[in-house]
Amino acid sequence: RRAELVNFEAKLNVTDDEEIALKNRLDELTEEAGLAAETKNKLEQDLKIAENPIKAKERDMKILRTEIKTSQKKLKSARRRLEQARQDIIESQGNAAEEERTRTRKIAETESDLARAKERAGPLKEQVRQFLREYEELEDPKRNAMDAHNGTERQLNAVQQKIRSLQKGVGGNNTFALFGPKCSSLYELVQKNSRRFTGPVAGPVGMYLKIVNGKEQYAKIAEFAIGSGNLDRFIVTNQDDLELMDSLRRQVGCGSRDCSIYKISPRSTQQKYNTPPPPDGVETVTSVLSVENAMVFNFLVDLCKIDESALADSKEISEKKLLNKDGNGRYSIRGQVKKVFCLPNGDFWQVNKGMLNMVSNDRQLKQSIGVDHSAAIDSAKHELRAIQAELDRNKREVKAINDQSTRVKREWNNRKKEYEGLTSNVSKMEQMLEELKEQAETSEEVPTIDTTEFENDITVAEEEVEDLKKKESTISEEIEALHPEVEELKKKLDETATRNGKILDDLEKVEAGLEDIVKGQTRRQEVVDKCRAKVQEREQSLVQQEAVVAQSKEIVANALLAARKVQFATNREEERLKAKEANGGIAVRGDDDMNDEPSEEDLEAIEIVEPRHDTKRCQARVASREKKIENEKKRRNLSEADPAVARDKYLRAKKALDSKMEQIRTIEQNVDMLINDVKERKKRWVLFRSHIAQMTNISFDEFLQKKNSAGQVEFDHENRQLNLIVQKDNTDESTQTKDVKALSGGERSFTTLSLLLAIGESLETPFRVMDEFDVFLDPVARKLALDTLIDISKEMEHRQFIFITPQDLSNIPTDPKLRIFHLKPPKRSNMVGGPQQQTLNF
Repeated sequence: RRAELVNFEAKLNVTDDEEIALKNRLDELTEEAGLAAETKNKLEQDLKIAENPIKAKERDMKILRTEIKTSQKKLKSARRRLEQARQDIIESQGNAAEEERTRTRKIAETESDLARAKERAGPLKEQVRQFLREYEELEDPKRNAMDAHNGTERQLNAVQQKIRSLQKGVGGNNTFALFGPKCSSLYELVQKNSRRFTGPVAGPVGMYLKIVNGKEQYAKIAEFAIGSGNLDRFIVTNQDDLELMDSLRRQVGCGSRDCSIYKISPRSTQQKYNTPPPPDGVETVTSVLSVENAMVFNFLVDLCKIDESALADSKEISEKKLLNKDGNGRYSIRGQVKKVFCLPNGDFWQVNKGMLNMVSNDRQLKQSIGVDHSAAIDSAKHELRAIQAELDRNKREVKAINDQSTRVKREWNNRKKEYEGLTSNVSKMEQMLEELKEQAETSEEVPTIDTTEFENDITVAEEEVEDLKKKESTISEEIEALHPEVEELKKKLDETATRNGKILDDLEKVEAGLEDIVKGQTRRQEVVDKCRAKVQEREQSLVQQEAVVAQSKEIVANALLAARKVQFATNREEERLKAKEANGGIAVRGDDDMNDEPSEEDLEAIEIVEPRHDTKRCQARVASREKKIENEKKRRNLSEADPAVARDKYLRAKKALDSKMEQIRTIEQNVDMLINDVKERKKRWVLFRSHIAQMTNISFDEFLQKKNSAGQVEFDHENRQLNLIVQKDNTDESTQTKDVKALSGGERSFTTLSLLLAIGESLETPFRVMDEFDVFLDPVARKLALDTLIDISKEMEHRQFIFITPQDLSNIPTDPKLRIFHLKPPKRSNMVGGPQQQTLNF
């Protein structure tokens, strides 16, 4: 009950898998929120660091603008003084110099208008530059928005086409839209032209694939291992059908990647290849898929290597079940597996030259095999709604960016026109001012008051203002150069803030779910309270039981004391008997004087032996043994009553028994040694067998490499089978086959010869004889085979090789180790005792 209480209390705050999943999700979101907060803080710090130079430049700009305002005030003051001086000149000259006064007034007005125009030209030029920069900055977002809009439209069209194809295929035979957009049309056309094909045709491949019951969780990674581009393929067996199928593909408008064609050997249509079972703890694609069509199955084995692709629940499980690592740190995969795909994302790993390579899959897994079309249509419609919403959002973004770009462009054009007009007016006013000044210089009237000093003050002030504006422009350009980095950081910061907001929303949803789950705590608390009450009741009963146990312990202690006393008396009696036996059967003097009353130390020294059985069983066994003893005594007519004589007999019997037991132990040791020796011999035999298989495999591949081929010998020791894998072209893996029957006669003969030579290097037979081994070989292969056989025969001088062939051997060079015997053709005769086949004399 206490254990139950502990269990219920432990489960008080624990609910079902949903709560665990929500808590795990809450932990993930919390961790993600922490990482996002750290990223945001780092971005804020980077932004602050990046903004520091801009702020410093802006402070300098502020100071510079203050200086510009001061200089402009000085310029205005100098102009007022000049105007005042000229006004004094006009007033002093009177009406006689009216023309000069008018000219001077025009000069003053023109200079004043020119100064105002120049003051306005600077800010206006800056506005033109600013609007142009804004317009140029909007070009990239505008282009990106249009690209996103166009990409979304293409996705929308593809999904709509998929839905139309699926709806068209529901309830009929034309249900191939999941495999490819052209599968349905090409399949119908193939059915219409079925009589034109000379051999069997299969396709699309995905039509024949089913998922084995109970293994639906591996469907997506099995399809990923096959490759989505292979599900819409069609398979033929000869060149004529291949050309006809290619013509049909062109009629339905197939692209280079739509409904590809694969030509398979006609022998591969008869029965499926024998593939090994999956390793323990994992699956292979062949064990997950159910393929009844032999052509499709053999195509998947030849091209997609489905028998070499393992599927596992996780990377850790797959490495535990399949990955080996030797003492040199080199990896290998158990069995015939070459690639291992793992749930849930389709990540896969493989071993290449002893190195472990792990490849992550970033693409979303999809399932086309064994899909319910109604569910696929619903899923496609859901995807269509999501894409439509995204397209609407893209349209709004494009419209907003276009509106903003149009507004900025309009403002830029207006400011540009205004600035160009203002610049033209400035040029005209400067030209007019020069003309007026030239007229004043050529005039006969000489002013009585000199304004050169005032004009110099204006020039100095204008130069100072111009220099300050140049500095302002330089600082502005430096600030603009620093803006892109700051804008990029702000953009990243905004994205991080948006992501943080989404994470916080998810956190609130998860916390709300947990809050709903926690409301069930009351029920679990009631269960805990009931269990606690039961524990209290049991504890009261336990107190009563402890009293009973204490009383029982007292009884046991008294019984133990009595048993120790009995054992002490028995030990003393045995000591007296041993002493008497050692003294030749004469009682030792003083034996009767031994103290039979044990001390407390003697009683404590007696070892307590825990009985293996209960008291009743022991009593029953004692009674049974006593009964057997009585029966045995009656059978043997034993009536020995003297304990000493009986003891002597016992000792002799015990000595004989010990001798026999020693012999038994010796035999058992010999048996153990023989078993260990057999195990060691078997272990070495396995190593020898593995070495022979490895050397045979290497030699087999070396012999085939001489003909620009490759191969592998698979030793299946458990099933006692020998399988061959032959690759006709050592540079093209697509020519690899496991069916030796698919090879031509010459290829099969050369392969058989290579296998015999590879196996022969591990045999100890002194004679090797090969008869007519080259009758099916072409001239090149025959020469290569003869040269190989002769070279191997010369190297193995401890063996004798005899090769019998009907072919011409005149081109073989002579050698001391080589002898060629030419047999004459026999003369056939029906007469008894006539000429027979010639024989060799050794």
